[in-house]
Amino acid sequence: MVTDEKQSRAKRVMVVVAHPDDAEFTSGGTLAKWAAEGADIRYVVCTDGSKGGDDLQIDDVALRDLREAEQQAAAETMGIKEVAFLRYPDGDLASASDLRRDLVVLIRRWRPDILLTWDAWRPYQLHPDHRAAGLAAVEAVLAAGNPRRFPELADQGLKAHRVEEIYLFGTDAPDTCVDISDTFERKLRAIACHRSQVGDARGVVVQMDACNRTLGEQDSATYAEGFKVLHPFCER
Repeated sequence: MVTDEKQSRAKRVMVVVAHPDDAEFTSGGTLAKWAAEGADIRYVVCTDGSKGGDDLQIDDVALRDLREAEQQAAAETMGIKEVAFLRYPDGDLASASDLRRDLVVLIRRWRPDILLTWDAWRPYQLHPDHRAAGLAAVEAVLAAGNPRRFPELADQGLKAHRVEEIYLFGTDAPDTCVDISDTFERKLRAIACHRSQVGDARGVVVQMDACNRTLGEQDSATYAEGFKVLHPFCER
């Protein structure tokens, strides 16, 4: 596995996730590291998160608002500049016909160098929202870089933009490792902000310690996160 040595090149980063808390669990250490090094990082949360709980005493709107507030708090802990909430219905992201265009708009507006998202090609990916978010994000990268796609956006000042790299998380085939030994604790603090999902977070600490320590052992680090990295406009 290749160690990521180009953190200083991560100037503008866009993270496309299905639900509040996805980014922190999968990439929190990496994003905290890049943010500390001055990267401009922005989140896109595709669903409203309204199905993420078993307590039927709280209605969907209240749960949505709670989870968005938790995500904002986690983002602040990480040093994230902005969070966009698209509010597609939780659990039905695969049916969101406008999702790709929405992501193209944000890519052309924010003009990221790197985009992080779910690995939609992971075998036996169990959550359909994760697969839908990852697939739409990669398709949006290709469309955003093609001036013949969504040409009407150019009239709004949103000209074509090519994302240099896509980092896929939640992958079974990582080829790039990021040492998060210095930011692992910040990752845990950000995860703990999602209290409606993790409670007191003690179980999550054990889970993350085991996962990120195992990845670190493969690359001579205490803790690490792994990604499959694509170069969308070079690999043809």
